[in-house]
Amino acid sequence: MSGERNSVLFVHHRDISTSYGSTAEHHVSRKMAESATVHVLCHGRRDVEDEDGPPQDVVYHTVDTGSIPLVSGILFHALCLLYGVVLGIRHRYDAVYSFQRTVPQGWATATAGGSRFVVGLVSVPVRQKRDFIESSGRRDLKSRLTMELKSLYAALFGALLVRTTAVVCLTEGIRQVTEEEYGVDLSDAFVIGMGVDVDAFVEGARRGAEGRRADDEADLVVTYVGSIGLIRGIGDVIEAVDESDHHIRFRVVGDGDDETVEQLQARARELGVADRVEWVGLVPHDEVPRMLGETDVAVSPLGDIESFRISFPGKLLEYMAAGTVVVATDLLAHRQLLTHGENGLLYDGTTEELVATLDACVEGDVDTRALARNARSTAEDYDWDVITARHERVLFDRLVEQRRAAPVSA
Repeated sequence: MSGERNSVLFVHHRDISTSYGSTAEHHVSRKMAESATVHVLCHGRRDVEDEDGPPQDVVYHTVDTGSIPLVSGILFHALCLLYGVVLGIRHRYDAVYSFQRTVPQGWATATAGGSRFVVGLVSVPVRQKRDFIESSGRRDLKSRLTMELKSLYAALFGALLVRTTAVVCLTEGIRQVTEEEYGVDLSDAFVIGMGVDVDAFVEGARRGAEGRRADDEADLVVTYVGSIGLIRGIGDVIEAVDESDHHIRFRVVGDGDDETVEQLQARARELGVADRVEWVGLVPHDEVPRMLGETDVAVSPLGDIESFRISFPGKLLEYMAAGTVVVATDLLAHRQLLTHGENGLLYDGTTEELVATLDACVEGDVDTRALARNARSTAEDYDWDVITARHERVLFDRLVEQRRAAPVSA
């Protein structure tokens, strides 16, 4: 398929025609299609609407194996491998770009078509799954079986990492932990962060600010956007709503398992602040900018576990692009984007410090306008146009073509 336009096949275990659960891959593939021939081989999902409208220039090859636990996953990976080999032979892409769970399929496709083989890592397979399971205290049969299967995949994953043309890691932490977990040398891996549609968030936030209720009695409207979980610090914010001397209204945008949500709601009732905590639920992504425009402070109160420390705080970029004051726990992940007192506020993870930080925003002890202005300026450096160009240089610049080093001895 090589010609005037470079060509690439994205291989993914999720449906990346929508940004739900695969934000970076979704946006990068679409942006890249403006200047290159982009095909996508991914799981076919019909239960999630594409909020961005129908695909324009991306060719999707979907594999839909249903939703039968375990069986559907195994069937998907087998069919994806066969389908990929056929596509590789037929189109001979300049590059094959595979992610996380589809590294074997990407390697087979690239080998069949003589393509450059690039792997994108947005987490550390198996290790981060184990981190979440251990943090949640789950020891059920399903969790143990899941970990056994993932451990088998990990062995294959590590072996294939040494056969790549290039590796792209979402963060430096992911690069380092992947080296440690799989015993490979990734010193020449490329670190490319998440992106954000700055224009969409600026415009959406403007509409939200204009539509904010004039009769809102809250001294401060605080919003959290993301998954709901006990280790994500939402309970700490509820505690802060109770302990602050100011009237704080807290909105939780996102979803989680019913048991966790009910537990957090019960805590709000127990503290007597249930009327000041609003459970918005999952909303279309294009509604998030407007909701951020209606808020004073956006929070990321993540707990201190490895998975959060090495991740990229994509939600912070959205908060910042909307021009919202950001308050976040003082984690390495958050410090990738935030400098305390310049474009956001960091706190030590305690409820007491969170209360003090929110109170400072109400009482004018910090220049919230300058924080918001500087936050938006930071977000502009991560616009999807900028991030996509970085991926293109790795995929299509032949100067980066090189083999991974052999596994490092234990």
